[in-house]
Amino acid sequence: MVETGNRYMDNVSKLISWGHWFSFINILFALVIATRYLVAADWPPSLLGQGYMLVSWLGHFSFLGFAFYLLLIFPISFLVPNEKAMRLIAVFIATVGTTTLLLDTQSFTLFNFHLNPLVWNYLFGGEGPQATNLLFIAIPFIFLLQLTASGLIWRNLKTLHQKKLGPVIATSLFVAFLLTHTIHIWADASYYRPITMQKANFPLSYPMTAKTFLIRHGWMQQNEQEKSNRHTHPGREIKYPLRAIEVNQPQPKMNVLLVMIDALRADMLNPTNMPALSQFAGSASTFNHHFSGSNHARLGIFTTFYGLPSQYWPDISDAYTPPILMTQLQQAGYQFGLFSGQGFLQPEHMQTSFNSIEQLNMAEPISPVYDGDTQAVKQWQQWLNQQNNNGAPWFSYLYLNTPTGMEVPPEFDGPHQPTSTMLQAQQAGPESLIKGLFNDYQNAVLFTDQQLNRVFTTLAQLSALENTIVIVTSAHGQEFDDTGNNNWGHQSNYAWAQTQVPLVIHWPGKTPIQVDKDTSHLDIVPTLMQGLFETTTASRYYTSGLNLFGPLKRDFILLGDEENYVVYQADRITEFTPKGNAYVLDRNYHELENAEPDIQVLMKVLNELRRFYPNN
Repeated sequence: MVETGNRYMDNVSKLISWGHWFSFINILFALVIATRYLVAADWPPSLLGQGYMLVSWLGHFSFLGFAFYLLLIFPISFLVPNEKAMRLIAVFIATVGTTTLLLDTQSFTLFNFHLNPLVWNYLFGGEGPQATNLLFIAIPFIFLLQLTASGLIWRNLKTLHQKKLGPVIATSLFVAFLLTHTIHIWADASYYRPITMQKANFPLSYPMTAKTFLIRHGWMQQNEQEKSNRHTHPGREIKYPLRAIEVNQPQPKMNVLLVMIDALRADMLNPTNMPALSQFAGSASTFNHHFSGSNHARLGIFTTFYGLPSQYWPDISDAYTPPILMTQLQQAGYQFGLFSGQGFLQPEHMQTSFNSIEQLNMAEPISPVYDGDTQAVKQWQQWLNQQNNNGAPWFSYLYLNTPTGMEVPPEFDGPHQPTSTMLQAQQAGPESLIKGLFNDYQNAVLFTDQQLNRVFTTLAQLSALENTIVIVTSAHGQEFDDTGNNNWGHQSNYAWAQTQVPLVIHWPGKTPIQVDKDTSHLDIVPTLMQGLFETTTASRYYTSGLNLFGPLKRDFILLGDEENYVVYQADRITEFTPKGNAYVLDRNYHELENAEPDIQVLMKVLNELRRFYPNN
């Protein structure tokens, strides 16, 4: 701050110097308010993660405070060189910014995501908590606080300048900002979840990543780092189950066979596409509106074995926490037979569902896929013959993949013609090729049905159906642009074609039922736990699902992936993104105009997704 004799420049210089200190004071205000994020967020389990949280808190809000100064107050200083007017404008800007930050902390405390139109409507639409309205009472106090700070800084500007504290403070805050991003670059490249799990804690936070750059230049090996840090440095601590499981039947005698077919749509369960399964379903319980927990294999399998929503997958996987169902089966002395032509090297099998099973098949996938399925069924038949002689109860898992590859053996005479290969040779148009692809898929489904017929025949020949629970379902569906949105395969949307799957359950001693209510993969675990082991522990302590043979009273079913929440209700689908945006669609996956998301349902969903975290 140097006197030049030019009144305009002297005023601007003084205002800029004042603006620096005013911004610093507001950084301190922001840091105090932002401690609410530290309280509401999930604290990382490691000391390094906790240290990073504090550094990023300091660095991020220092940056935000300086950015607001640079973008707003600094340019206005040149346009309004009058001291009183400029200070008043800055006080108004700071009051708005501080109030917005306070509201955002309220949003994060309630929902775990930041302020957006959806949250705003909830907080101030009459449904929000009374505490939110009380925040507005703070506005006059914030304004007076800013006004007081403005005056004190202006009166002591020369003293502050003489102490030369500015460069020291600015350097310290800048170092914290740099550390925030450089440490995150390392953590992202190293798959260090105690740090990367924090990326959405603060508003307007976009920590830097450089994983691709580091791999390209040979400075890191992706697979080695991922395997090492995901196991030794998991993310949030999870408590699963919430209580010890108590049972009335610790050693049931019933066998369990779970057949998981990848990419099997619900509408394939008919006498034309799957005659064997349709015939089997005629004397079994069929759930006609059943949904996977997600739209791809990993999370579809996870939700089946854990009975938990997909959002729990990262922390369950990182901690190598086994499913309570498998633990209970092991404690009951069950023999295990796990069969898949693709092996069990995938994380959904090796890290989670079967991480406590020693005799896991670590073989490489067999190609083509249909050969793998044929061999898996053959190995299962051989194994079952051995089990039939030793008398111990068994659990068997058979994973079939042919529908995903949409290929069948050359000698298999598929009835659905022409195939895509024929149409490509004929240079057919796009519409014909689509029909050809669907024919490929239907032929693959029919081939899979023949493998199921081998399974059912073997069970019947060994008289195993009399004491074996047989569950046939799929990890996810398969779309052929059914919604008209140019979506194919799976993992691209949450329409019925990608998420609705067959569920057939043969349970000796139970009268077969036809269920037309919405059911979910999350319901399989409580059904087995209550039906097999007669658990006395309430299902809410170990699952988010319901017993399929009990009262299915629910407001919605929950699908999604690690970040997105998808809520299926009777008349609508609502998709919530990690940032709190919501999209409301009908059950045919077409957007509903002027439809508002049900905030009360969102609150229930968020509570469900926090239940198994002990710090929430």
